[in-house]
Amino acid sequence: MMISADMTTPDFRNNSLDLVRLLAAFQVAMFHCFHYIPNLASESIFFRLILLFPGVPVFFFISGYLISKSYESKPNLREFGKNRALRIYPALIVCVVINVVAIALTGYFQAEQVQTHELLLLIAAKSSFVQFYNPDFMRAFGDGVLNGSLWTICVELQFYLITPIVYILMRKWNLLSTQNLLLLALLFLLANRALVYTAPEFGGSTTWKLFRVSFIPWFYMFVIGIIFQREYDRIHSLLTRVPALPLVGAYMVFAFYASQNGLALGNYVSPVIFAALAIVIFRVSYSLQPFTRKVLRGNDISYGLYIWHMPVINHFLYTSETTHYWSSYLALAISILLAALSWKLIEKPALKLKKFQIYSH
Repeated sequence: MMISADMTTPDFRNNSLDLVRLLAAFQVAMFHCFHYIPNLASESIFFRLILLFPGVPVFFFISGYLISKSYESKPNLREFGKNRALRIYPALIVCVVINVVAIALTGYFQAEQVQTHELLLLIAAKSSFVQFYNPDFMRAFGDGVLNGSLWTICVELQFYLITPIVYILMRKWNLLSTQNLLLLALLFLLANRALVYTAPEFGGSTTWKLFRVSFIPWFYMFVIGIIFQREYDRIHSLLTRVPALPLVGAYMVFAFYASQNGLALGNYVSPVIFAALAIVIFRVSYSLQPFTRKVLRGNDISYGLYIWHMPVINHFLYTSETTHYWSSYLALAISILLAALSWKLIEKPALKLKKFQIYSH
């Protein structure tokens, strides 16, 4: 039997998901900073510890958790689509345009003899739903991609489209239950495993690349988030009996030794590790509420940090500002500043246009 928390339930809304999302964005940004701009920190114990908490799977789990609740609470396709668009597109479009302008100011496009229509196509692709598009003329700038982090936006947009379809079909056939959602997660988990096992053979093919940026190999993570949301009362009652800090410590020990014995971390995290990570995410999300309110004060720079850090890194790489040991820290600091500006000037005003919101703090 499915147990679902009502939208007005104080416990459901009183969480620290904003903080967890921010930590996930930091994990991704720090990993990329230290990967592309190496320094002594890339060999530190701290850097190795953050690898235990892969940010992208965390985002996909939280998306399933919150987006499913949003649709269940008000299954109005127009409002659902509008709210999702307001969350994604204003900051995304500004980021893409400013990034292209900043690259143009370096003289790169002129040196590569890039035509205006090619730039307009690039902007349109990155600002719409084909963020994985990357023309050959970008290969010599930074890591060779305009903004490599944006591929997950394409996946998220597919999640938004698939969510109403899943609910409508499962309700029509009277299949909307935790058991059937588990079966659905298992089906897409098998697709994820197929991706991992076939990557060495088909890694360079167009088919493999398109499969990677489709929702298929990642949807099981999203569905697990849906299950946690729909079973909120039961899971909350069970996990709140376990102290959060020891649980995090136990997960870190488990994930470390599991990764040392062949189980994957990173975006293609082993399902076994991901299951443990989902439990930790949920428990931490309902244990730091006062701290989150005090520190964040309703601000959420996680999305901005995620979409801005790679443009900053690419400019560092192109201008050769990577020889100093402090370069990665400076890149991270600039990314945080841009994320804060994005929240204050773009995202927060856009979110005020929503008629219905899920508060995560």
